Amino acid sequence: MNHKIIKLFIASATMALASHSASATTPSLWDGVAASPQQSLQVPDNQLQSGSFEYVSLSPVYFDSDKATLTREGQQALDAASEYLQKHTNIRRILVDGHTDKVGSIYHNDKLSDRRAKIVHNYLIIKGIDPSLINLAGMGEHKPVDQNWTRDGRQRNRHVSIYAVHWNR
Repeated sequence: MNHKIIKLFIASATMALASHSASATTPSLWDGVAASPQQSLQVPDNQLQSGSFEYVSLSPVYFDSDKATLTREGQQALDAASEYLQKHTNIRRILVDGHTDKVGSIYHNDKLSDRRAKIVHNYLIIKGIDPSLINLAGMGEHKPVDQNWTRDGRQRNRHVSIYAVHWNR
């Protein structure tokens, strides 16, 4: 019986430490700044020289709670983003990251963030952006830019981030 209690204690302590270190390293959690772009962007090693590329964060597209439909403000943000993307010929990737607040199940929020990213993707294609440049990612509730226990914080977390990746070579 003592072995079961010790094993349970060790398991719970391990989980507590793992969750503490994960939350402590979440980028931009409290400052309201957009989270950094995907870490998994595949770039050939010979192009990873210092200054060979840069991320440009475009205006985020905000969504209503539990919705994946564009608002008028969202369409205006996407019109401005598509204008920028069409003007710059050295863009080699466009990262579109969907996000949600923490209301609802993790599964539901993961699917909702996928749908939000797909809506933005489709809108950019309609505006003439090359679909082969666009990389989609649904982040769900996993990379918040603000706290989730206030109405304003949840509202800022319901967005799609758009990053243009410029090659400077």
